Amino acid sequence: MKFFYYCVFILLISSCNDTTTTATKVIDKPEASRVKKHNQVSKIQSKFEMDIDSWIEYENLAIFLQQYTAISPNDALNNSRELNDITKSIIDSVQPQFLGTAAFKARLNLLYNETLRLYDMSSIPAIKATEVNHQVANILNAFSSVNFKINTILTQSELEKNITEPDFKRNIPENLNINSSNTYKTPIKKNLSIRKVEKGRKKEFFKKSKQNLMLEKEYLQEKKNKQQKLFKSKKKKNN
Repeated sequence: MKFFYYCVFILLISSCNDTTTTATKVIDKPEASRVKKHNQVSKIQSKFEMDIDSWIEYENLAIFLQQYTAISPNDALNNSRELNDITKSIIDSVQPQFLGTAAFKARLNLLYNETLRLYDMSSIPAIKATEVNHQVANILNAFSSVNFKINTILTQSELEKNITEPDFKRNIPENLNINSSNTYKTPIKKNLSIRKVEKGRKKEFFKKSKQNLMLEKEYLQEKKNKQQKLFKSKKKKNN
């Protein structure tokens, strides 16, 4: 009888474990519903915000994209059509004149293509959550590139405004008096004493060189005489 009670008790414990595991499986969210946190996008510098304050379409896009920094793949796909429409409106809008460059338009077109790609994913039934998250990251990077270009253009414009032409009418120092009416240059006085010293050195050099030549000639002559004497003495001995 006790054995029967033990078996019933073991069965009850095992059944409780099974219900616990099934409950945890139900509680776990599917991957497509998990919120993915992405890197924050680059923003417009605060000192340049007034330059694009009248660009309403850009402001709408910036506000709408804030939700994409932390969003699940399902929500990203559900809002993809609205995101694509807002991006299209920013391309068709009247942009600030200083942004009318080919490089900036290329970045806007890239951003539009990335949002269009996400919208196309919403029609694919077997799309993976990792692919959606990767595409959301591409959209945020493209928007950061747009903001970076705006900052670069406005920074360059600010530098050009700060550059001024050289001021040639500067105050003349008190210790420098320039007479504009005097068109002739004052002759530079040469130190004649230096020339005299140089001439004296040259004369001494030539004197020394002449003396050396004389001594060499005398030395050669003496050597020649000695050789002749030796030659004569040898000749006498042989005779």
